[in-house]
Amino acid sequence: MDLSNREISALIWIAAALGYVFYKDKNANLLDSVKQLISIFFSPKIITILLCAALWIILCVLGLHNIDMWGTANLKTTILWGFAFAFVTLMDANRISEDNTYFKKTIRDTVNVTVLITFIAEAYSFPLLAELVLFPLLFFVTAMQVMSEQKKEHASVHSLMSGVLVTVGCIYIGYGIYMVATDFEEFASWNNLREFFIPIILSLLFLPYLYLISILISYELIWVNLRFALKDVSLRRYAMFQAILRFRLDLEGLRRWKRNVGAYPSESREGILESISEVKKYQKREHNPSNVSPEMGWCPIAATGFLLNENLKTSDYHRTYDDEWWASSTYLTINEESLFSSNIAYYISGDDQAVKRLKLVLNVNNNEDSEVAEVRFHQVCEALFLSSIGDFPSESLERISHGGDTDMEVNGRRIRLRKEAFVNTSRGGYSRMMTIDYSPHYRARCE
Repeated sequence: MDLSNREISALIWIAAALGYVFYKDKNANLLDSVKQLISIFFSPKIITILLCAALWIILCVLGLHNIDMWGTANLKTTILWGFAFAFVTLMDANRISEDNTYFKKTIRDTVNVTVLITFIAEAYSFPLLAELVLFPLLFFVTAMQVMSEQKKEHASVHSLMSGVLVTVGCIYIGYGIYMVATDFEEFASWNNLREFFIPIILSLLFLPYLYLISILISYELIWVNLRFALKDVSLRRYAMFQAILRFRLDLEGLRRWKRNVGAYPSESREGILESISEVKKYQKREHNPSNVSPEMGWCPIAATGFLLNENLKTSDYHRTYDDEWWASSTYLTINEESLFSSNIAYYISGDDQAVKRLKLVLNVNNNEDSEVAEVRFHQVCEALFLSSIGDFPSESLERISHGGDTDMEVNGRRIRLRKEAFVNTSRGGYSRMMTIDYSPHYRARCE
């Protein structure tokens, strides 16, 4: 369980920084804040979850020990993994029910090739003096890189700091590879093999517990939501019982029902059952979508994925006010390096059987981004045309891309484009909205 020079250096600098901060805290304001944070952290619910997590990890470690996949020499790695992965993911467990790809991304990040590269880079450290110099240097370089990312005028600083970080990372990796090559027999030991695989195995074994906690958190949030939505205590308990009975481990269905019951509170047991059945019905339709006649509009399941290749997949298609159904995407950022970046959003709306309108919105929040934003908007428009209309005359596409307000009919679909300038902003900017209606005669409730 020996600490490497890199770990010793980190502990020395962290201890020095904390000591300096507390020494300068003459009024003990920071100390009071820390005490309040600790008191919140030691609430019964959090402590129970952490103790159960610790017990789960201990059982996993004992199981690995019994098959000779864990030894006391791996204790340091296990403790570091506990703080770096288990603790961090537990604090973010409430996000699991909102992200359908959470476990897929976690597994991918756990077993990808980056893990091997990181392991090699961390396997060997420089002499302690070098690590003591590198730790604060890399801290300040990273801080400058993050801060310079927010403003365009600091783009050169951002590029320089990014280059420094990449260079240092390559040095770490190169040094690790060199040490492995020159001392391969010692590196290729059973203990090193366990050191590499233990974090991966423990991460995978921890996911079932994380899933269980996310379910408990989801049902607790449902109960809190029902307290506001349903005033009748007996109806509230009935709704909770039915949610547990019908959804069980279905976090996605539970999330949708929580949203619906909050927006449209039911006043009877029949209403509760109908709201659950509505979610279940649409989930079933997502797995087996029915054909929608072109005269009726677009298939909702297909429409949500029209722009999937453009990173504009919508949320689930669901009921809103006045029995209108709709879905929307998150914003697609045009320029990641800009604080006020332009963005594109995609919306669909209609009834429970078919989508009647597709809408793309470009928000040019900074005139400096306008050229790049327009090119990207043109690409997304073309992708939406191909998905929703099929063949589209190139002259019509050029007219939409470079013209002002437009209203035309193509293949029985009505296409409109409107441009509006932003007001009360020093950066300028404007929005462009393109809508595709399933029929030239379609009129939405709110144009």
